Amino acid sequence: MMCINIEIAKHGLAGQQGKRELQNMSNKIKKVQNKKSAAAASGAEILWMVMEYITAALMTAMCVAVSFYAKDGYNQIGNAKFAAYRAVMIGGFSVFLVAGAVFLSVQMNGRRRGQKQDAADCLRRLKEKLSVTDFCVLAYLLFSAVSVACGGFYGDALWGSFGWNMGWMSQLSFVLIYLAVSRFGKYHRVILTAYCGSAFVVFLIAVLHRMLIDPIGFYEGLQGYQMAQFLSTMGQATWYASYLAVALPVGVTVFLFAEQPLWRALGGIYTAAGFASLVTQNSDSAYFALAGFMLVFFLVCVKKRETLNRFAEVCTLFFAVGKAMHFLMQIHPNPDLEYDFITDLILNGTVTWILLGLCLVLCLFLYGRRNRPYQAVRMRWLGRAALLAAAVAVVVTVGLIMLQSRGVLPDRMGDALSEVSYFNWNDAWGNGRGRIWSFAVRVFAGESVLHKLFGVGSDCFSSYVAAVHGEEAYLLWGDKTLTNAHNEWLTALLNTGIFGALSYIGIFVTAVRRYLQKWQQDFLLVGAAASAVSYMAYNFFCYQQVCCTPFVFLMLGMGEYVWREAARKGGV
Repeated sequence: MMCINIEIAKHGLAGQQGKRELQNMSNKIKKVQNKKSAAAASGAEILWMVMEYITAALMTAMCVAVSFYAKDGYNQIGNAKFAAYRAVMIGGFSVFLVAGAVFLSVQMNGRRRGQKQDAADCLRRLKEKLSVTDFCVLAYLLFSAVSVACGGFYGDALWGSFGWNMGWMSQLSFVLIYLAVSRFGKYHRVILTAYCGSAFVVFLIAVLHRMLIDPIGFYEGLQGYQMAQFLSTMGQATWYASYLAVALPVGVTVFLFAEQPLWRALGGIYTAAGFASLVTQNSDSAYFALAGFMLVFFLVCVKKRETLNRFAEVCTLFFAVGKAMHFLMQIHPNPDLEYDFITDLILNGTVTWILLGLCLVLCLFLYGRRNRPYQAVRMRWLGRAALLAAAVAVVVTVGLIMLQSRGVLPDRMGDALSEVSYFNWNDAWGNGRGRIWSFAVRVFAGESVLHKLFGVGSDCFSSYVAAVHGEEAYLLWGDKTLTNAHNEWLTALLNTGIFGALSYIGIFVTAVRRYLQKWQQDFLLVGAAASAVSYMAYNFFCYQQVCCTPFVFLMLGMGEYVWREAARKGGV
């Protein structure tokens, strides 16, 4: 019996020792797994940082390259800028996407194998990570790809029409800009500094060009009428104005909301240069952009006394700069430069002197009441009233144009309106946009259901017109090619169909709405919203191109990043 008990005791001790050994081995395995998990986490963090650096470098390079690159002066400058843009995008995003693939691989290897999530959890996480603006961006990418398949113009759809280059690859690049900056835009202030610094130089050159002072040599060998058509480092004046429409609201935002005196001063200088260029670039479409972003600023500024005072200062600065440019433009006038209606009004009109005086009085009045209680709630109704007034003004203007074109207005009113070209709808309206818009509407009406829903392909409007409406287009424009509808939203409808156009418009509408709801978290949200509205207003009369569209997606992505950062901190 004693032997048996001794054997049992030995086995018991051996069992306890075995358990301890197993426990020690298990602890060692866990330590190794923890080290591997820590290494994976560390690797993922490093890759995330690398992607943030790549995004900052890529966007900075884009801002500088598109702003300044030109191969041979104004000769084919649009193609030259797009070539530079394409090189930056392909080179930068190739590295970015490789880093992203490695990041995803590290993340997947860092997770325990066999761990699964049910569908409901996946949907919940997807909803947390994607905003409504993100969904619109991804939907637009999808429907633009579908439009290429449905249109049938595969070769033209890849890079787009010659000289415009807004094919599907360009649309993909815009989406990638938004996604990269919205997720990896940690150094967005560095990007903004590069963007605004480049834009400021471009503005100054444009102002000097309008005074026939050419510091970059682009005007050498050009006639006076050619100098009137081309401006700064961007080429055609309308292309330059599209760049101005997106870049200018960023500096105005700094001038309105920056707290530090140095940044306010820099914002004021930038704003003054932008206004000086705006009133001399001679494209009436830019004033619709001005109205759009100033309305955004007013809606925000009325909520606080200090920002309302600053808004009055911005208005005063605009009219003061306009009058200063009236005198400066006399130094070296270009006799071939014929002012559009609004440009002539701003520079030479008596009414703008009156408006300048009213803005000065308003500034003094608001300054004198700075120590009195501010009825913020009551002033917010003033902002809503301004928004309503803007909507009513648009409806009334469109109504008057329609009634005037049908000749049903009273004689006295009709004669008065006929003196303003904008109220006389005909083929020549808006520098020929009357004919273009009417033709584009007829083209859409004659499309098949498939093309109505999904479009004819990115930047394939000219290809479709040549194939289906070539005879009518030749009668209207001869050998000239009609590349787009000269209205970006109508062009989106034709190229990407109803679904594509709705998702594209949804990008801007949802972004502006969301950014303005939470602008108190960071004033850059106001700048992103103002740039988007300015772009929408300007391109109601114009089109996508490399001088403006990449930059508005940059601003939208920046706004999304700021919004998400506020959400992570619990501010949203």
